[in-house]
Amino acid sequence: MPPPPFLGLVALGPVDPEILRQLRIAITKILFLPARVLRPKPLPLQAYHMVRQQYHSTRLLEHLLTDDDSHAFRILGVTTADLFIPIFTFVFGEAQLEGKAAIISMFRLRGEVGGFATPKSIFLRRLIKLSLHELGHTFGLGHCRQDGCLSGFSANLETFDGKNLAFCKYCRALLIDYFRDNGLKLQLKRYQETPAPGDPIPAEDRRRRHRR
Repeated sequence: MPPPPFLGLVALGPVDPEILRQLRIAITKILFLPARVLRPKPLPLQAYHMVRQQYHSTRLLEHLLTDDDSHAFRILGVTTADLFIPIFTFVFGEAQLEGKAAIISMFRLRGEVGGFATPKSIFLRRLIKLSLHELGHTFGLGHCRQDGCLSGFSANLETFDGKNLAFCKYCRALLIDYFRDNGLKLQLKRYQETPAPGDPIPAEDRRRRHRR
């Protein structure tokens, strides 16, 4: 009997192990897809652009799958390096549409260089949202036009922060169908704000739980 499918998290270059741990817990909790931290990989020199001082994200995706023997259902690369593709100044991440690999960068999630320090809770929330967004592409989701949907395109942090930590009704249905067709069970909440692990519980929810 084959082992159950899982998501592999791979650090590309130096990444805080605690961040990978919290990301693993969050993805498992939200997608009900077990996640494991796999062996890290170095950032390949051939993906680095000397003039832009950034890494080409598409080449990093290819690097993620090189010599991959993890048998992971999906692989999510996590890096602190700044990413780009030729048509954009930068990208938060990139994914293979209906493919195996996705990559996210923490570089832009911390805010403007030299600006105020981003609180850890906000940074982690951004990281979780970005991870789910890019993984959504590997499950066949394109960019959604529904206001607030996690699959929506974001050109900057202001737009990114305006998205919910949840997929819209339409994207949710597509995800459930994709998982079902691949013999997996997905338990996504309806289109509402999904709390990130560690977020405070709203007062109304606390009262509701107490009544139960």
